[in-house]
This record gives sequence, structure tokens and C-alpha cells, in this order.
Amino acid sequence: MAGSRLEKIGTIFTRATGLLKSGAMKPQDKPLWYDIYEAFPPRYEPHYDRSPVIKEIKQIFYPEDVIRGKFYRKYGSPGIISLSDTSPRSSLCQLFVAEYKHLQADSSLTEDRLMEEAALALEARGFYLGHSRHPPKHPEITTLEPEEGGSSLAGQGKISQVRLADVFKESQGGEKL
Repeated sequence: MAGSRLEKIGTIFTRATGLLKSGAMKPQDKPLWYDIYEAFPPRYEPHYDRSPVIKEIKQIFYPEDVIRGKFYRKYGSPGIISLSDTSPRSSLCQLFVAEYKHLQADSSLTEDRLMEEAALALEARGFYLGHSRHPPKHPEITTLEPEEGGSSLAGQGKISQVRLADVFKESQGGEKL
């Protein structure tokens, strides 16, 4: 009787070995993992019909993870973080965690108060976490001093407040809003 061919299919390692022995694959084209697999073969041969080992997965949970979770819940994502960036500078979240742990070691504040103090300490260093606390980058209102030639914007002889959008429209020949 004809037997099943499935027992003879083998694994990817046996297939790669067969290709190398027959010359169908050149030694310089062998996969990167081949030498490692040959030096350190697995205890149990990986096979399609092998039942999976069921065991409990240990939770890897650090105290900093709780702080990071609270940071991202309160302040959201700070933007794109490039994992390929090799510079030694820390992310905003990592700076926050370090400041939080420093304050936690020095005092006996509540968790909410520690979050607030860590945010204030970062703001003192120039890192603004919330948009509500961030100083405006581009103020909408600017004061202009009167010039001696008599500008149309400051021609009243006193300081006037002008919106930058109005200045741009007036310079383009449009009407003032």
C-alpha cells in the first residue's frame, strides 16, 4: 500500500540541507539562520503536526509601566519616536518617568501630586506636556510703535494692537477685517 508522503517532507532545515548537498543552492546563498540552527538544533524537531506546548506565560510588568501608562493617558502621545535614532537623548516620557521616580524617592506625595510635580519640573526645564500650559508660539496680537513717516497702521500717534492677519491682508491690498 502506498504510504503518506507527509512523513518525508521534513523541515525547512532538511530542505535547505538537501538543496546545499545537491548543488541547487550555492553555499554563499544559504540562509542566515542555517549555521546557527546547525550549531544549536532545537530540542524538539519543529514539525507541522506537533501539538503546541501549553504553559503559563509570565507577565513582565515593571513599576515604570504604571507611570508610563498614566503619562500617556493624561498627556497623549508626544508624536513620532524614531527607534532608529541613535542619539543618547531620552524621550519625553522617559524624562517624565525619571523625574517622577526622583520625586517619589525624595518625598511622600500622593500619586496625583507626583504626576503634577513631575510635569511642573519638566516645564521648568522647558518641556511642556499639556497644550493648555504651553506658551503660545505665535501670538496673534502684536504691538506696533508709530513710525515717523506715518504708517497707515500706526498713524494715530500711539501704540495700536494689530492682528497679523490684518497686516498681511492690508499689504496685499485687501480690506482690514
